[in-house]
Amino acid sequence: MTNELSYDKHHKDADRIFRVASHRINIVGEFRMARTPGPLGPELKASYPDVEEAVRIVPPYENASHVLVVREEKRFFENRIWFADKEIFRVFNIPMLKGSPQESLVNPNTVVITEGMAKKYFGEEDPLGKTLQIEIDYDTGSVEGKAYEVTGIVKNSPANTHLKYDMFLSMPSLSSNLPSFETDWLSPKAKFTYVKLVPGADAADFEKKIQKTAEMANQIYTEKFNRTLKLNEYYLQPVTRIHMFSHISMEIDPPGNWYYVSIYSIIAFLILLIGCMNFMNLSAALSTTRTKEVGLRKVVGAHRKQLVRQFLGESFLITILAFIFAFGLILVLLIPFNQMAGTELSLAGLKQPIVLASLLGLLLIVSIGSGYYPALILTAFNPISILQGKLAPTSRGSWIQKVLVIGQFAISIFLVICTLTVFQQLNFMKGRALGFNLEQKLILRVKSNLGHFRRDYESIKNDFLQNPSITGATVSSSVPGDRTNAGYYMSTKGPDFSQSSRLKVITMDYDFIPEYEIKMVAGRPFQRGKEDDESGAYLINMAGVKEMGFSSPEEALGKSYLAHYHRKTKKIVGVTKDFHYRGMQEVVEPLVLDIENSLMSTITLSLRVENMKTLLSFVEKTWEAHFPGVPFEYSFLDDDFAREYLYEEQMGRLLGMITSLGFFIACLGLFGLASFMAQSRKKEISIRKVLGASTSNIVSMLSKDFVKLILVSIIIASPLAWTAIQLWLQEFCLPNRYEPSYYLCSCSRSPGDRADNSKYSGSPCSCR
Repeated sequence: MTNELSYDKHHKDADRIFRVASHRINIVGEFRMARTPGPLGPELKASYPDVEEAVRIVPPYENASHVLVVREEKRFFENRIWFADKEIFRVFNIPMLKGSPQESLVNPNTVVITEGMAKKYFGEEDPLGKTLQIEIDYDTGSVEGKAYEVTGIVKNSPANTHLKYDMFLSMPSLSSNLPSFETDWLSPKAKFTYVKLVPGADAADFEKKIQKTAEMANQIYTEKFNRTLKLNEYYLQPVTRIHMFSHISMEIDPPGNWYYVSIYSIIAFLILLIGCMNFMNLSAALSTTRTKEVGLRKVVGAHRKQLVRQFLGESFLITILAFIFAFGLILVLLIPFNQMAGTELSLAGLKQPIVLASLLGLLLIVSIGSGYYPALILTAFNPISILQGKLAPTSRGSWIQKVLVIGQFAISIFLVICTLTVFQQLNFMKGRALGFNLEQKLILRVKSNLGHFRRDYESIKNDFLQNPSITGATVSSSVPGDRTNAGYYMSTKGPDFSQSSRLKVITMDYDFIPEYEIKMVAGRPFQRGKEDDESGAYLINMAGVKEMGFSSPEEALGKSYLAHYHRKTKKIVGVTKDFHYRGMQEVVEPLVLDIENSLMSTITLSLRVENMKTLLSFVEKTWEAHFPGVPFEYSFLDDDFAREYLYEEQMGRLLGMITSLGFFIACLGLFGLASFMAQSRKKEISIRKVLGASTSNIVSMLSKDFVKLILVSIIIASPLAWTAIQLWLQEFCLPNRYEPSYYLCSCSRSPGDRADNSKYSGSPCSCR
């Protein structure tokens, strides 16, 4: 939890750094976006004295997810590259190892790289003054790489920041290739704006002031399109709250999941509670063996407070030893844990003051909580009764011991039930039919030279099909399992999209439907013999039928719609069954399928697996023939789709490990307690055996009390586990739970209300 909540707190003056987000309502719908217009940063710095510094951060791609970086024989796609203003080093704490923070991003075609990138591309050489070839498509049709001079080296990006980086390109490099970037107020596209306010500036007051700039941008919009935005405003998000609490569209990095962080924190607390209960129970039971010691100490003058301090000291010493042992386990298990849980935790995180304070507090709480009750039991005995042997071994605290046994087993059973449910749900999602065939599908993602690919994809497919082990080929904008916000607004009223429906989109060729074996409900799939399919036909899924208001799939056939993306009017010629192009944990959203070359970026090859090594060699050679110099990367669709269940997989593994640990601790404590009780009843057991009791009779006598306690634990844990499971399963009824809603958010607060009441969280609205 500390790691998740520590994001971006390492920046100097982090409390004065804010990201500017935008809120728009236009004829299409309502949008809350992390991205803002290119000129906004300089305008805020020039017009408002509250701004100490402003910086813009822009990815060098719009539709692609990677950029090709080349040096000599080294060619890699990188996806953590940003254009940035030179002020970035005055806003964020990004330590410069070599070069000048003031000068390194001033000139065009210059780049600052991390030490990791320096090692990757230059080895032991000094990168300063040397060049990297970086290929960027500025939507001009040219993808020729340019030489960027390395002018600085910075430390590697920390794991706990929403702005993860490997390279920073100078902003003049972007401005010289796209001059409109500095003047275009109408398209936020992929631009992020951050401001650092002067000391003492009131963020809520500044947020109200910048609405004047928003009004100016709205006026520009009105003059160009002859219509007014219903709402256009900017608001602030504290940089330290972006990772965990910002749930708007077009984020730099997927936001944290507070739901799962809370679950893991609660589970960790429950395991600790089991350990404390165990310690208290065993200590209280063993206290009967120290009654004579306590009696003698009291006789010779020891006060109760002294005895309590003694036993608390013993508890403190045991807890310290346990802490030392735990740190040893961390050293050994941290790397395997990160690999299993998909985290990037490091020992450096333990140095944070809040972590050290939390550990110290935990040490004291566990020591006192675990040792205080046994200390009270031990010191409450009457010394005369003890020395005269009149004190029964279990005369004190027996009911508390029973409560502790019930408590630790109730927690363990609760965790076991929840863990089994998680695994059962995961198996259900993986085993249920998805509505398409994902077996033996090789995925090739075209990340460079897209112009050639989109023009000649039919000939590229034919070349792959020359191998008899490749049974089919198709191209598309994405494949099932990809996460994309791409969508069409579909209007029946020409350019008026005020009442339009928004459907997610997958663009494809004629072979996509048969290759993926997607079933049709009504109409027909795309057909090559139909000349107008490419220019005039859509397919939609059943969810799209409902979204567009049709009572049946047949009713949708033949209806014409204008798409806002390409401004073409096409008619619906077919309706497919709903297929899960996202994971089973999300509802199937309305989807339109279209033949549109300008979005194509993925090749799917259907394979007959015989000699995979030879087949992959052929695929690589064919790739190199069409995309010379572009790194060959591939994946299998079933592996890609499995990533849709990443959260559930990680949660299942963690729950399984933690539950096993908790159950083991509880059983260990019960075994110890049972052994002690058997030892304390030796005489009774001996007498019963002399009188003819069998071993099973003795076992039954000793275990029946514990069985009763465990049954009570089951009765307590079952309804609690059922409630927790119901809450967790409700998550699978919510669409887009890992991705904020892109449109149709209903908000009722004014900018001033939002700033005053929600502390600029940027998420005061509910989405439907």
